[in-house]
Amino acid sequence: MSSTQTSHAPIDFETQSLSTRQLLTRLLETISLLVKKEVELARAELKADLRAELDMVKLLVAAGVVAVFGVTMLLVSAVFALTIWMPGWLAALGVAVLLLAIGGLLALVGWKRRVSAPLAVTRKTVKEDVQWAKERLA
Repeated sequence: MSSTQTSHAPIDFETQSLSTRQLLTRLLETISLLVKKEVELARAELKADLRAELDMVKLLVAAGVVAVFGVTMLLVSAVFALTIWMPGWLAALGVAVLLLAIGGLLALVGWKRRVSAPLAVTRKTVKEDVQWAKERLA
């Protein structure tokens, strides 16, 4: 290979005879096609990823439903176990009261963690920006 040759793909005679403008036009068309194909690939890949994620969500929901059934059966078992020491209705009532108390406590903790002043930082910065603007315009 001589010093004037490079390791790039050979340029055919037709390409060598094109003007700079024609070469730029061809280059832009090629780039446009490449971008179009990349966007198509990204869309196809995104659709495939979304389908896979949807399948995962379906399986997790099914697992959650089965887990709820399992916990329910454990609670029924606990009620049956308590019937040794007390009537069945009283055991069921006791388990229900315990579960409602736990649920109420969780709801209370969750309620206390709610956002009481939404967008506090944004409101503060907007207020500061408005004040700054008023000072500059005065």
